[in-house]
Amino acid sequence: MVEIKIFLDEGDLHEDGPMYDYIMRYLMHNGIHGASILPVFAGFGSKHHLHLPNSIGSVDESPLIIMFIDEDDKIEVVLPHLKGIIKHNLIVKTKVEIP
Repeated sequence: MVEIKIFLDEGDLHEDGPMYDYIMRYLMHNGIHGASILPVFAGFGSKHHLHLPNSIGSVDESPLIIMFIDEDDKIEVVLPHLKGIIKHNLIVKTKVEIP
């Protein structure tokens, strides 16, 4: 089994719509067993800009994590496309063991 985590900002777009929506629909269409979008309270990336979207007066977009786990062969079908559309965000791939 493989776990994938994709780190996005709420405002990231793909084809004039939210990137997170496109990714979730793509995963459903390609038979991934299940996926979740996790909201993140705060975060920073390689540029070390602290995103605090819930603070007073903030214009920051909320960070999001899309997470899904499936068999290696199904992940290898969807991952190349995801890497192709996600240019500046982080994708983490981890082997997992399900008891």
